Amino acid sequence: MKISFDLARKTGKNVTLRRGNMMISANDRMHYQVKGKITQFLRELACYECKRTGLVPKMPYSPSRPCTVAVTVRPPTARRNDAPNWYPTVKALIDGMTDAGVWTDDNNSVIKAMTFIAGEKSGSDRYRFELEVRDVVRSDSDLS
Repeated sequence: MKISFDLARKTGKNVTLRRGNMMISANDRMHYQVKGKITQFLRELACYECKRTGLVPKMPYSPSRPCTVAVTVRPPTARRNDAPNWYPTVKALIDGMTDAGVWTDDNNSVIKAMTFIAGEKSGSDRYRFELEVRDVVRSDSDLS
C-alpha cells in the first residue's frame, strides 16, 4: 500500500497553517498552539485521504499482522535535506492513518520498523511524502 502527501513549507517568522505552512520539522521552534493546529490538520488530512482513496484495508494491520513503513521525502529543491527531521510531520500522518483504520494502533507491535529515505526532487514547489506500508514477512520459526 502506498500513499503520497504534497505539503507546503514556509519558513521565517510567524509560520502558521493559515500562512501556508503544512509541515513540522524536528528543528522547528514554533509556538505549541501553532504546532497543534498543523498536527491536527495533518492528522485529518491523512485520515481523509486514506478513506477517499480506499486505502483502508478490510483487515487492518495489528499485532497479528504487523507491517513496516518506508517514508520517502522528496524536497522541492536540490538543497541539502535531512529526511528524518520530518518525523513530527510523519507522526501526525501516521496518527491520521490510525484514525482511518489502516492499523489498530501505531505502536511497536504493529509497526515493526519505520525507515526514512531521501528521495529525488518532488518536481513541484511542495515537499512530497510517500509512505509505503508493507506486510512483515514472517519466517516459519516466528509461527511456532
